[in-house]
Amino acid sequence: MNVTSDVKDERKGSQCQTHSVDKIEHDVEADELQRPSLEELEDILHSAPCSCRHGDEVWPNLYLGDMYMSHDKFGLWQLGITHVLNAAHGKMCCKGSDDFYGTTVKYHGVPANDLPTFDLSPFFHTSVLMSGSQPQQDLVLIKELEKVLDSCTLELSPVDEVWPNLYIGNVAIAQNRGALRKLGITHVLNAAHSKQGSIGDQGYYGSSCVYWGVPAEDSNHFDLSQHFTPAADFIHKALKSKDGKVFVHCIMGISRSATLVLAFLMLRRRLSLTDAVNHVIQRRAIYPNRNFLSLLLHLDQQLASKRNMCALF
Repeated sequence: MNVTSDVKDERKGSQCQTHSVDKIEHDVEADELQRPSLEELEDILHSAPCSCRHGDEVWPNLYLGDMYMSHDKFGLWQLGITHVLNAAHGKMCCKGSDDFYGTTVKYHGVPANDLPTFDLSPFFHTSVLMSGSQPQQDLVLIKELEKVLDSCTLELSPVDEVWPNLYIGNVAIAQNRGALRKLGITHVLNAAHSKQGSIGDQGYYGSSCVYWGVPAEDSNHFDLSQHFTPAADFIHKALKSKDGKVFVHCIMGISRSATLVLAFLMLRRRLSLTDAVNHVIQRRAIYPNRNFLSLLLHLDQQLASKRNMCALF
């Protein structure tokens, strides 16, 4: 046994570990030296030339501007703007919204306050996604889904049974307690809770129906995915109850309500998004907006990934 050789190897290994630790400490120190302080950042910002324009291109195809520019739809059209990110959504004098821009511009609003106490960091990720490559990837898949939705030949009706004892319909049926009684509805899920034109609540239905409301907006910035699992659980539990029949509605019964039903079929009936869409459009004309289709795509990818992981074990 060569003891000398073993000792040399041990020393060599110890030297390598020491060198690695020293290198990490050096890298950390170098990083700290390169990271500017708040005062240094403010000095850099103050050194920038002042702009008298309402909008400036700060990165290829990325513009930074003021509220005046955001309200100038013709000016935005001249610049070729396709997306607007409003960091003062819902604030005084700021009229940006999906309705304001229509279908020509995709809108995303962040209700931020320009205060030292306001935490803007929760919005960093969603704002980056709006300008990243992932939405462009999603757009291809969304357009494919829209082709499937366009293939539906059914006329829009007030109410349709899209799954055994599960109905999608409009707000007129939701507010017609006699019609619900004839259908045998025991549970109502309102995807437009507290929205204009929707008066549903538990007090309205009394003891005749179990009510659950989701205050969703049919817009390009509302995150409906936070309600996917609770809504799916509500529908699942209702259908398992004795003589359970569920009526899911919004205003028209084509976007918000349809999205929650599709999520239920994916989460509780293990259908893929494509299969769920194909199943529903054979029974009702639906058309979730692109934001909701994107959220459903992400859910579909998550569920597919989980299934693939389970298959490995």
